[in-house]
Amino acid sequence: MKQSLAKWLDSLGVLSLSRTLHRYRPIILMYHRVLDNEFIPGVTPEIFELQLRYLKKHFNIISMNQLVFDIAHNKVQPYSVAITFDDGHQDFYDNAWPLLRNYSVPASLYVTTGFIDKQCWLWPDYLRHILMNTDAEGVRIPNVGILPINPDQLLNTWSAIGDYCLKLNSEDRWPFLRELSVDLGINRESNPEPPFAPLTWDQLRSMHKEGLDVGSHTVSHPILSRLEKDKLRTELVQSSIRIEKELGARPTGICYPNGLAQDTSQVVEEHARQLYRYGLVAYPAQVSPEKIMHLGRWAGPDSLLRFKQVMSGLTWNDNHLGEYR
Repeated sequence: MKQSLAKWLDSLGVLSLSRTLHRYRPIILMYHRVLDNEFIPGVTPEIFELQLRYLKKHFNIISMNQLVFDIAHNKVQPYSVAITFDDGHQDFYDNAWPLLRNYSVPASLYVTTGFIDKQCWLWPDYLRHILMNTDAEGVRIPNVGILPINPDQLLNTWSAIGDYCLKLNSEDRWPFLRELSVDLGINRESNPEPPFAPLTWDQLRSMHKEGLDVGSHTVSHPILSRLEKDKLRTELVQSSIRIEKELGARPTGICYPNGLAQDTSQVVEEHARQLYRYGLVAYPAQVSPEKIMHLGRWAGPDSLLRFKQVMSGLTWNDNHLGEYR
């Protein structure tokens, strides 16, 4: 129904009119994966290219650093949009960066340095890895129930277990996932492999020299609002140090892991402000000078029509699930 309504509005020119009316609304787009995999949410390269063409035609695509400057000085230009990516998966280098470079579009990528160093998995990836490789037909999760594991139900099962994992502290989440992997017959905790492999520092250096802006997504991707101050400081400081050491440039921005309102806090943002010029969340929070350490983003949809809705300002309230989705 929503798709039909959107097509009707687009045919009437309503999306174009709304885009004009919202032209002074700065938009920060959020992406994670650019790939074609039925079990991994993302945007296909073909759809991503169509979205870039649409942006080049109708919007003023600028860097995050330029947008942050404009926001801070109340100088936001009409149709301003910035493009951001989280985590640092290999498909950014393989699929996203060639398109961004081909269309001369600036972008920022916020990397989890422990992931790049192959010191840790991103836990949503590890959960997918377990479910995609087990021979088990189902699994019992405490306080959740028995969940099926088959191609038709895999994403729903992943989502249900993911919701359960979000309720756990980092200290409890990984023991749970390791126990789950043993229960489901995945006994070897290897380094992330395709389709979950990280970028390398050599690839990041190459892209950085070509214009890619690289920011922090912490060291190990914890929910920062749940950390003690010493651990919080370590995640913020060490990720910045690691990026500067490898790329020769200090990161100017940080993207808070998971990125919902409850995943950051005044304490987190005060500590982040000491190291970074701005902070990003993963839902459409207010974008204003007063919220420079808590700037909202819109997820890049996996269809061109839905993308047009987001960019026009005509959206339904389904963009609030946090980045782990």
